[in-house]
Amino acid sequence: MRPNGNGVHASRALGIVHDIPGRLRLRLPPGAGSAGLTGVVDQLPGAQGTVWSPRTRSLLIHYDPGVLNAADIARAVAEHADLTMPDDHEPADQAADGQSPVAAALSGTLSKVSARIAQRTRGRVDLPLLLSVGLLFWAARQLLRGPVTALSWTSALWYAHGLFRDYHASRDR
Repeated sequence: MRPNGNGVHASRALGIVHDIPGRLRLRLPPGAGSAGLTGVVDQLPGAQGTVWSPRTRSLLIHYDPGVLNAADIARAVAEHADLTMPDDHEPADQAADGQSPVAAALSGTLSKVSARIAQRTRGRVDLPLLLSVGLLFWAARQLLRGPVTALSWTSALWYAHGLFRDYHASRDR
């Protein structure tokens, strides 16, 4: 772990899971002190209730947005738990482009696999093309041998066509 500009480890930052006016969920990093957090937040004017979840290490706060704001709550929690404030006010469970971490990881992995396939085939084949052709063959197999699964051959053919059209043919234009 590298220290940030304040000399504090970046993993010691408070995470904002979601921020909806009147409802805020914060996540504390492992090892951060959680003793007395609910009491600290409940003392803030406008705080209506707090629930600490040790399993998820998150603190759910209900508050009156006319009296209290999320930044003040996060600041009070960060000070009490000896944490830094998040670098931005973006929810901790969202990637920079709005994807969830799972979606971003899956998308990144599939992009790498597709790039590796394209590199080995000198750009002639990539993952979307393989998926399209695979679904096409699967649809043909179902048509010739009879239904194997609940998905009909017409649906598989439609998906293969759509994948090819949207992800392969559009790059050639």
